[in-house]
Formats: sequence, structure tokens, C-alpha cells
Amino acid sequence: MFKKELKNETISLGAIYQASNEIKKIAWQGQINNKTIEPLIHSVYQTTSDEVEEIYINVKRLNTGLDFLRQQLVGDAFSKDAEVTRYFEAIGILVKNMKKHTDITNNLREELSNFQLEINQQNLYEHANFLSNLYLKTISRISPRIIINGDNKYLKENDNASMIRALLMSAIRSYILWEQSGGSKFRIFIFRKKIAKLAITL
Repeated sequence: MFKKELKNETISLGAIYQASNEIKKIAWQGQINNKTIEPLIHSVYQTTSDEVEEIYINVKRLNTGLDFLRQQLVGDAFSKDAEVTRYFEAIGILVKNMKKHTDITNNLREELSNFQLEINQQNLYEHANFLSNLYLKTISRISPRIIINGDNKYLKENDNASMIRALLMSAIRSYILWEQSGGSKFRIFIFRKKIAKLAITL
């Protein structure tokens, strides 16, 4: 049971870091990688699955985030990313505050369950637009808002802004999943090396 819990925590953490890193790349470089983003967007709609790996299509699709997680946990000072860590902290605060707004979270779940378009890399922007609008209608009403740093040239582009909000939605989903799997900052501190090792072997 302990191994499965830690595995699920590691997968969820990898997804949070993958989403945060993709947000950073879009905000600063305007780079959108459909292959790494697809499993993250897919996860937002998976509200009933019992298997964490299925939520992200295939855990191998989270290799970028898992590698980033490992560097954050056991890498040297030069390999750690303060901006991505700030996103992780901000998402955690937002998730905590979401629990006080059941009307908003209930509306969020209802809207997600009503959107039936199958996800693939070809219609990723359609999903991003839907999730972006849903984010503005629901989560953006909860404070504090997450501040995204970046180059205004890229942040002002509608497709980039929509994808960033969709990725924030996926990071929130993964953070909730991480907590449901037993995850906490204390467990990261205690099991840092085990999580880092799992991040390599998954």
C-alpha cells in the first residue's frame, strides 16, 4: 500500500511540475509542445478513474515533469527552478482556498462532465479554449490569483493565454490528486530521495 501511495504521489507531482514548466516555456518563449501538454489536458476530465496512471493516458508521457521533479528534489542549486517552485506553492494555496468555495467547485465539475469532445493533439486548442473560459468563470474568482511571469509579447497572444489557463487547470487537478493520494510537503521532505528515485524508474 505504501509503495502504491508513493508511486501515485510521484506521478501527480511529476504532472504538476510538467504543467508548471510548460507554462513557463509558453510565457517566456511562446513554445507550445502538444505532445507533453496532451496528457495534462486529458487529466482534467478524468474525475472518476481509480488508477492514477490512466488519468494521464500513460505515465511515460510525464517523463519531462518527472525528470524536472527529480532535479528539484536532489539536484544542485543550479538545476533548481525558483519560478516553477513558486507556481507549485501558488497552486497549493489556491487549492486550499477552493475548498471554501463549494459552489464554484460544483459548477466546475458539472461543466467538465458536460463537455464530451474526445481529446487528441489535433483538437488541443479547442480544449484549451474551453478550459480557459471555464477557468475565468470559476477558479479566477477565487483569490489569490496566480501571477504568471513572462514576456508580454507571448502573454498577450490569445492561444498562449488560453493554453496557460488550461495548464493551470491541469496543475490544480494534479495537486488535488496528489493530496488525495496522501501527498503533503512533510512527505516530500521525509521521502525526498525515494520520490526522486521513483521519478527515474517510472
